[in-house]
Amino acid sequence: MWYNGSMKKNEIVFKTDKEDILSEFIKTKVPKRFYRFLKSSQALVLVNDQEVEWYKHIEKNSIVKIIFETKEKEVVWPKANKFPRIVFENENYLIVNKESGLLTIPTKANPHSLYQELVSYLGAQEIHILNRLDKETSGLVVVAKNRYAAALLEPTHEHIVRKYLCLVEGVITEDGLIDNFIVKKEDSNQRYVHTMGQRAVSHYKVVENYKESTLLEFTLETGRTHQIRVHTSYMGHPILGDTLYGGKENSVFCLTSYFVEFTDPFTKERILYRIEKEW
Repeated sequence: MWYNGSMKKNEIVFKTDKEDILSEFIKTKVPKRFYRFLKSSQALVLVNDQEVEWYKHIEKNSIVKIIFETKEKEVVWPKANKFPRIVFENENYLIVNKESGLLTIPTKANPHSLYQELVSYLGAQEIHILNRLDKETSGLVVVAKNRYAAALLEPTHEHIVRKYLCLVEGVITEDGLIDNFIVKKEDSNQRYVHTMGQRAVSHYKVVENYKESTLLEFTLETGRTHQIRVHTSYMGHPILGDTLYGGKENSVFCLTSYFVEFTDPFTKERILYRIEKEW
């Protein structure tokens, strides 16, 4: 569903604080995956405005400029007729508040998504969604505006604190930890706990008790698909409105990504936002 548009030129600049081999210096400044991308894409490296081979020695206080190209993607999905709900924005990142019922990424069966809202707002440029949410889940999503900004916050679970609120059936009185494995059912979008699969770690604490339900806060160490939904069902306390995992029908799906926190790797500023749940 995509075709490649024009190439976009990018550059990042560093100053050395000691003598070093150029490649080793670059390794200290960019994530491993991004370093491999720079090598494979044959990025141009200038030291004090002169092209230098990666294996050469460089002097202290040198200015290292890395120039690389990325492909501008042009979307052929229908354009969104509205912009995302923006909570925070700077040169490299956005935080948006996704509504329930909206896919994060489009599919053939359901072509409207948060991605298209971002394209409508930002234009045809690189967009890297760092914490995808299920269609039914509402709340905060962190978006990088370029490949380098995305690489600096990946893997996401190591750099971004994500907290969720959910209303589950039944009364829970103690906080807890769930550490197990999740696998996908064949021919189904549903997941379940198994002895093998992808490790899924969730911390939860009780926020408030009601007569027949409990408001929980979940903090994730991993980011598996449907992780909170699977874990609450595994506990015997499915999320209200989550009929896929045994929950009772409800007018709203009671799971929200309400809190994100991370250090902006460019400014070193601590970025922290929280929202009120909408159910």
